Amino acid sequence: MPIPNRAATRPLRRPPRDFDQFKLPRTRQPARKWFRVHQSKFPAIFWSVNTAHRFSHARCSYPLLYLAMDIDTCLFERFGDKTYEDEKAVAQSIWNLHSVSEIQVPELHLCDLTNAKTLSAARVDLTALMHHELAIPQEWGLAIQRHPASFQGIKFKSRFNAKSCLALFQREGVEKRLQENSLDSLRKNDLAVDWLHKHKVSLY
Repeated sequence: MPIPNRAATRPLRRPPRDFDQFKLPRTRQPARKWFRVHQSKFPAIFWSVNTAHRFSHARCSYPLLYLAMDIDTCLFERFGDKTYEDEKAVAQSIWNLHSVSEIQVPELHLCDLTNAKTLSAARVDLTALMHHELAIPQEWGLAIQRHPASFQGIKFKSRFNAKSCLALFQREGVEKRLQENSLDSLRKNDLAVDWLHKHKVSLY
């Protein structure tokens, strides 16, 4: 008899009901500068629970602030989907409304989802964390916020270039320990302009 043609699938991992009982590594993240691309009319340090973002579940108790390790990664995180959908093009009007800032982040203790040991302890893989249905990674974001380890944020990989990003939680007064320094508007920032040329992204 012919073997039925069944589509290959992999398990989709959601946080287990007893996730709060899991012993997860609490990773020390040394103090350093991170970066953020943001609308110029808002400060770079702008906390929110925006369900268009990867780990921002509507029931999160703490607003989040998303940062990236360099300006290239910030630009991918902000404009990556748009450039791929529009044949590597961004509207000039949208580009001109954005600026880039650096943010000095103090030493924190994070749930490091870039670390294989943490992924194993949490029993999660990158399929769930980067799932196109945001409800899946948002469930993980909510579970990590509620975990008794009291993480101050999540370290994760950009789905565009695999470089490190942070999703900080506004808890334990961390907002008072951040220092913001505005660098420039995107249209005036050399590294932002270089990103356009390097990745052949056009403005229209």
